[in-house]
Formats: sequence, structure tokens, C-alpha cells
Amino acid sequence: ENGPGPVMSAPGHPYRPNGQGDDAAGDPTYRVSDLTNPILTPWAIEQMQITNDSVVAGNIPFEASERCYPPGVPAWNVFRRVGTPMIFFAQTPDKVLMMWRGDNLVRHVYLNVPHSDNPKPSWHGESIGHYEGNTLVVDTIALLEHPLSFVDNYRTPHTGQLHVVERFQLTDPDTVEVDITVEDPGAFTMPWKARQIMTRSTRGPMFESVCAEGNPDYFNLYPVPIPEADIPDF
Repeated sequence: ENGPGPVMSAPGHPYRPNGQGDDAAGDPTYRVSDLTNPILTPWAIEQMQITNDSVVAGNIPFEASERCYPPGVPAWNVFRRVGTPMIFFAQTPDKVLMMWRGDNLVRHVYLNVPHSDNPKPSWHGESIGHYEGNTLVVDTIALLEHPLSFVDNYRTPHTGQLHVVERFQLTDPDTVEVDITVEDPGAFTMPWKARQIMTRSTRGPMFESVCAEGNPDYFNLYPVPIPEADIPDF
């Protein structure tokens, strides 16, 4: 589609993921954001410039998937870690559950009800859904404004005004297309759109994949520690 789209890699700084490229492509890299994208407000650019400068200087940036943080929305649709890319959908009469195998994260999409009057902000926000034919339309608000909550893997920030609409359409028995519309007057100069395509996996069953319990930072390389509770839940 024409029109504004999400942040991508800065010119001269192509992103190469680990283990996904030939020898000629070079070593894997961390993402450096293209700050010339017209969707970005000066507030967003200022924060992202700090991270860009740090990455170019050779430092390791924060990545939610590596530090076992929730991805948020719409980052949920691009949140991936090598070996744990699977998302499982389950539907009941009143909700749709989206379960990501990495660290067993779950989104709850409540069907055919209005948004709460004063929803409490959270990492994944409040998601309300309905069907338009074979398309699941999910409207999400109340996304937590947090220095470690981003809308994508380029560490694009957002404010508490973030509003996301996702349209999940089963285009054939093995393909789901997700069309995403994002607006946040605090972080973006205009609404923008993105698309993610998911394909059915024949691998199974969907087994538990822990993150925080098996992801130590022996060499103190990462800028943000894995969250730890001070007291047990039970």
C-alpha cells in the first residue's frame, strides 16, 4: 500500500539477523533506525537518536525478546526470537487468546464488548475484538507508557495515547495476513500502517519455552537486567 509506513533500517546500516545470511553478507548487526521517516515526532527522534548513536558505537541495545520483556502492541506481530517464533490462537465464545511460545506470553482479546471506561494501562493494553466476515478486527488502547515499551524492533517509542487496530484475515487455509494501523499523536505525526504475514506451522505440539529462567548475562553485556521478583508469588 502507498502511504506512511513503519520505521525501517537507516541507509548505510542494513540489519542482518544472527544466523540468517551468507558469508558475503557480513556479521550479524543490531538495528539502526531511519530517523528521516516522516511519521516520527521530534520527541521520538530525540530518544531514538540516543540509541542509534550507542549501537553505531558498538554497544548492545535493549531488545525485549532478549531481555524477556513483553513486546506490547503492535510489536507483538513482529516479536521474534530464534527458535521460538510460534503463535497459537485459541477462541472461546467470548474471547480470543493469542499465545506466543517464547516465555508463554498471552494476549486476551475480548469479543463484542465495549472498551472499559477507565482501563488500567498494561504492557499489552486492553484489546476488544469483533468479526467482519472472516476478519478479526482488534482495537487496542491503554498501552503502558514505559521507557522499555516500543512499537517495533527498532525501539520506536510511544506514549499513553497509542491506539492500534489490527485486522487478522485468514486469506487461505495456511496464511493469516495482519493489517495494522497505528496512531499516537505524542509519538507520530500521522497514522501509519504495516502488514505482517503469518503461515501455518506443522510443527507441534507447542511446548513450553522459558526465557528469564534460562537467559543469564554472564558477561554483563546487556543494558537492562532480566526482571526478578523480590518475593515469590506463592
